[in-house]
Amino acid sequence: MGKIKAIKAYEIIDSRSYPTLEGSLTLDNGIEVFTSIPAGTSIGKSEAVELRDKDQTRLEGMGVSTAVSYVNDLIAPKLIGVSPLKQKEVDYWLIQADGTKNKSNLGSNTTLLISQLFIKAAAADLGVPLFKYINSYYNSLLLTDLKIKKIPTPIFNLINGGKHANNNLEFQEFQLIPSSSFSFSKSYILAIEIFHELKRVLKYRNANISVGEEGGFTPNFTTNIDALEVLYETLVQKELNPGVDAFFGIDFAASNFYKNERYTIKDKPHPLKADEYINFLHNLIKSYPFLILEDPLSEEDWGNWIKFNAQLSPNIYLVGDDLLTTNKERLLKAVKNKACSAILIKPNQIGTITETIEVIDTARRNNFSFIVSHRSGETNDSFIADFSVGVQADFVKFGAPSRGERVAKYNRLWQIERDEIK
Repeated sequence: MGKIKAIKAYEIIDSRSYPTLEGSLTLDNGIEVFTSIPAGTSIGKSEAVELRDKDQTRLEGMGVSTAVSYVNDLIAPKLIGVSPLKQKEVDYWLIQADGTKNKSNLGSNTTLLISQLFIKAAAADLGVPLFKYINSYYNSLLLTDLKIKKIPTPIFNLINGGKHANNNLEFQEFQLIPSSSFSFSKSYILAIEIFHELKRVLKYRNANISVGEEGGFTPNFTTNIDALEVLYETLVQKELNPGVDAFFGIDFAASNFYKNERYTIKDKPHPLKADEYINFLHNLIKSYPFLILEDPLSEEDWGNWIKFNAQLSPNIYLVGDDLLTTNKERLLKAVKNKACSAILIKPNQIGTITETIEVIDTARRNNFSFIVSHRSGETNDSFIADFSVGVQADFVKFGAPSRGERVAKYNRLWQIERDEIK
């Protein structure tokens, strides 16, 4: 078994043209692995903190040279000679070294870089696919026997709005979810065909066909409902059965349009009180084939999350992202109060692979579904594709089936299904 010979971090540029961390880990037997860390645009208040330089004279203050120096000068020298199999020990050492609940000393980008390098190095040294090693680490950490039986069902973000696009739409993602009865390859091909059909429909309507941060189109519609209508029309054009072959989802990111205890959307002529807004949500559900509603309410509007969840059909997943931020304490609060039924999982919201797996375990033990997700600021690293298979996520969300940093992850799932899952 190899031992750590060198770890090196450096800056690269993510899909939004902002800096992020990439790093390499070399073992003394010559094996070398690389990984890079994503970053969010729409960020929950309780997320772990990224370490940024905040030097306005360089890279808009978004540089990560301090994080680079923490890895190269402080962390790496202490890990020389350590086995890459020491994932749990190293992750907890990083947590202790940071000493805060939100990684505000070292930064979640710093700790996650080390954590991902370790798990990749262990898989490479053992000569096993990354998703299989992640699965074995999951089982050894939790003393369980989770089997790899499937590729998670993909959620495709076909129309971008909110902070992910420069248009009039308040809702952040308008999603397509193929039937979970389909294989991944069938779902992927279906989404690609719908993506191109949607482009034709938008052109016919003289709508913008530019793409946003996550690869979806950014039409400048008058209302959010217009986007849903176009998606529905696209399914009909493809002779698909909405609610059978494919379903809709929305990431509302409602905290971005919640102010002074009102929800302000262009679909209504005045800011809505919570009861009015929830009534609007119910009317949406009656009109369209929804499967997933993500962050439909503000991240601290707990009372209305609880109220809405009690009214919602069990056939619809009510997903907490900004609400829960891959945080075990917030997840347990949601479980206790029955605030939602599913959680979005983003490793950089918490900062280590071990903590991420522990949150997934908490979700599983409490019958919560979970979705492994990318971030708006992505790289070409396909790590989370392997991670989603290793932990057997219910769904994955990597953006639209366009842009290299998005399809790198979908293509990795396609490869796993084609070549590695027997």
